[in-house]
Amino acid sequence: MSSAVASGSDGFPDDAELKKRAVELLAQLAAGPRFTGSENESNARRLCSTLLEREGLSVSEREFEFSEFPGRYGAPLIGFLWLVAALFTRHVFLRHGGSGPAMAVLWIGLAISVAVGTWLARHGTGRFPRMKSRSANLVASRGDPRVWLVAHLDTKSQTLPMIARIVALVTAAVAVGVLALLVALEWLATAAGREPAAPAIIPIVAMIAAIATVPIILCLVSDRSPGALDNASGVIAVILAAGLLRTRPDLGVILTSGEELGLAGARAYAQSAGKWAIALNCDTIDDAGGFLCMVRRSTGGSAATALTRAAARGRVPLRVRGMIPGLLADSIAFADSGWDAVTLSRGNIGTLAHVHTSSDTCERLNGTGIAMAALLLAATVEELT
Repeated sequence: MSSAVASGSDGFPDDAELKKRAVELLAQLAAGPRFTGSENESNARRLCSTLLEREGLSVSEREFEFSEFPGRYGAPLIGFLWLVAALFTRHVFLRHGGSGPAMAVLWIGLAISVAVGTWLARHGTGRFPRMKSRSANLVASRGDPRVWLVAHLDTKSQTLPMIARIVALVTAAVAVGVLALLVALEWLATAAGREPAAPAIIPIVAMIAAIATVPIILCLVSDRSPGALDNASGVIAVILAAGLLRTRPDLGVILTSGEELGLAGARAYAQSAGKWAIALNCDTIDDAGGFLCMVRRSTGGSAATALTRAAARGRVPLRVRGMIPGLLADSIAFADSGWDAVTLSRGNIGTLAHVHTSSDTCERLNGTGIAMAALLLAATVEELT
């Protein structure tokens, strides 16, 4: 490793200057909301462009067009489809033939919701014909990078904070899954000529499943979050890491837009890049909690391995896991395009309670987590190259 990020027996150094710079940049970047395509986001992108040019990187803006529909209404639409499926299943079970027709209705409804959700997630931002908008990714490079540091610059707020959205999504999914299981068991019992076990519980579970979808349907997008955690912290960690790697002959940085609206910027860039690469995405770095390396699948590739090695060298506790249910990150878009991509994050339940709310302000952060993430990212780049 270079001396800037070398780790000795005591791990990464406690760099007071790095923390001080992190706090200073937080005050500038998280001064207000940075909704996708807004003037505030453009101003933040210009600031980041200046900072990256000072580190000797060639900087350009890559404009892209996308649909806002998946990011604004994708989750509420899926919640609505689950609601309709649960209520219709209940109605058919009680009024039109029992478990057989009810099972058919429920599985058809779930198949439609999966198909719609998958299409919107993978292709909706680029192909949906309505609610078109424009924004730009900031791309900075030196040489011919194989490894890219990534963070999203845009922000959003929602009717529910992130933790409440995750809980609502998991609760609704479990309730719908239990309903599907009960209906299937009831149908099997009837087909085998046995007495149905508990037919009265199915309408109750169907109503619970329907009610559980309501918070998802009402989780609407707005523009009230300054986005200090999500994701000024990740942007600053990436910029500081680029500074630690200023002597490297090849380095790439992508600051995406539209992450909060269906990963629009990451999908647009990955689809136009034309070649395989490694993406080290940094998203939401708190001072509290543990570091997570989140991968798309149960096991990561070389990026996850390198991040784990860098953390071990720096004596930084790091856990590798799949993506948290209900949480989207740019690494998903890059992984879908064949890149080796991971997301580095740090936080706890309290962190998720502030994300996507107006309370996500820079006053909560002292720069410790950002400084450590910058050191960890820089060490990981050196592990990979």
